[in-house]
Amino acid sequence: MHFGVVHDIRDPAGWDRVMSSNPTLPEGFVLLASVTQDDAARAMCIWEAPSLDGLQQLLDGAFGDAVVNDCFVADPARSVNLPAARPEAAQA
Repeated sequence: MHFGVVHDIRDPAGWDRVMSSNPTLPEGFVLLASVTQDDAARAMCIWEAPSLDGLQQLLDGAFGDAVVNDCFVADPARSVNLPAARPEAAQA
């Protein structure tokens, strides 16, 4: 399942620390794209993950108070260029 995330970055150094750490993600979680605003105030990401709650917990745990993460389910009928979901992610 695909998800979008809008990140309200409150601590750019904290955002950069997590994003540059190349963390190992749990099975079924794949970061497909990430775009950060030029002043590092906001970012948006596209994810493949097993559940909305699981993604929210993963991101909130990774970024703590540095970032407010607004996760939402991507509607394939209203989205452009989403890759096909991987079968193993759908089963997770």
